[in-house]
Amino acid sequence: MKRREDTTQYEMDEILFASEGEIETPEPRGTWKVVIADDDEEVHALTRLVLSGFSFEDRGLTFLSAYTGVEAVELLRRNPDTALLLLDVVMEKEDAGLQAAKAIREELKNPFVRVILRTGQPGQAPERDVVANYDINDYKAKTDLTAQKLYTTVTAALRAYRDLRTIEYHRTGLELLNDASAELFFYHSLETFGINVLDRLKVFLQLDTRCSSEHLSGYTATMENGTYRINFGMGEYESGTGKTLCEVHGAADCAHFRELDVGGISSLSSEDLVFSLGVGEQSRNIIYIKTGEAISNDTRDLLHAYLSNAGTAYRNVHLNQEIIDTQMEMIKTLGETVEGRSHETARHVDRVAEYAYKLADLAGLDEDEAIMLKTVAPLHDVGKIGIPDLILNKPGRFDETERAIMKTHAEIGYRLLCRSNRELFRAASVVAHQHHERWDGSGYPRGLSGEDIHIYGRIVGLVDVVDALVSERVYKDAYSLDECLAIVRDGRGKDFDPKLVDIFLENIEMFFPQYDPSGTVPQTAVEELITV
Repeated sequence: MKRREDTTQYEMDEILFASEGEIETPEPRGTWKVVIADDDEEVHALTRLVLSGFSFEDRGLTFLSAYTGVEAVELLRRNPDTALLLLDVVMEKEDAGLQAAKAIREELKNPFVRVILRTGQPGQAPERDVVANYDINDYKAKTDLTAQKLYTTVTAALRAYRDLRTIEYHRTGLELLNDASAELFFYHSLETFGINVLDRLKVFLQLDTRCSSEHLSGYTATMENGTYRINFGMGEYESGTGKTLCEVHGAADCAHFRELDVGGISSLSSEDLVFSLGVGEQSRNIIYIKTGEAISNDTRDLLHAYLSNAGTAYRNVHLNQEIIDTQMEMIKTLGETVEGRSHETARHVDRVAEYAYKLADLAGLDEDEAIMLKTVAPLHDVGKIGIPDLILNKPGRFDETERAIMKTHAEIGYRLLCRSNRELFRAASVVAHQHHERWDGSGYPRGLSGEDIHIYGRIVGLVDVVDALVSERVYKDAYSLDECLAIVRDGRGKDFDPKLVDIFLENIEMFFPQYDPSGTVPQTAVEELITV
């Protein structure tokens, strides 16, 4: 039978005990959790009754019950957001409450819950010893806890818990703000920038205990021809991807978004936030996030600070993208100019770039490397700029002297590009230098073999020959695709990386969607093609 304290010591006008069914009341959102740990059932009922109408900062109480010290520790383990623990000293053991308090602080590492020790036998746990040796926040004899004093004690405890949580929120928020803001400057793609920021906003909002991650929704939208269109949606806006803002929000809200200045932060309600990213009128984007609850002022301040940094980072990403786009355009133009000089179609460099990207992706290179290779592949023959026109555009086969001169274009291209410290041009120098190296070591200019040849050189070396075979040149007619594939098969392990050849042949429809195999074809010599 559970020990029963003398409830008559509570000074109440009326004492009404809660029914058994009220003990396990489900927790509503937006309340303060209070754990009552006592081995007397009537103490639980009486505490609930006294505090039944209690409210602090417009939030009521949710009661959880434990009847032993072990149960109290387990409840705190499962409910780390408990604000207050009303803890009896003597339960299953004489010092059960004291051991529970120690476990909560030391084992659960919970410094936030306010622990109020309540005892009906103060002599068994002298206040001075308990306060000195255990991390508790208040010590009360049950005879001292009248209804009014309990109300006052709980209010003071919740106020302290709130302040501690506020301090912890800002500490955590500032750490997150610092990390997230630094992370912003490592984003290099305008396409993914908004999505990354949206994901980080979700993390910030989850710091706010009133915001549930399951209710978070949002999207990124880009202005096209004066109209914002959603390019990524989550939550309730997932189905909105591809739609205009007017289709999702209506004309009034859509107009509000259009009027928002670049870098501006606004809201349509207390539950959402909209941020405008951009650089003048050149690049306009919207990031919108919505919660199922009102966003607190503290969280809004944190989000505003982060989004201000995001705006600065976005401008940097945009500038970097402009530089990259300029470099890419220059590389493509230079490649087309070189090809045009040799009377070959400038589309050759576009096709080689596209084939190189596809093969790099299929071969397992990461997206950044595949894009890098696609960007620099047009410069594979840039060294031809140093080859005399008489040789470059000769309609027939080269003699030995002419062939030797033509081979120098790999070294010329390398010397032109290798002086730069820019990653793009360093990669381009590798492609220019090594795209005529051969798997068996018979290539030039260095006679590299196998995996000593950079993967960029192996990929471009294969797709360059493929496109040259199926294209008309001044010295030959275009080969059929079947003839081309036969030559590639014959060069497997000799001219070309065997793994790359296998990947290419297994995925031929990705390179030539209209290909229809027609059977056996003759083997054709391609000495001239592999040279040039």
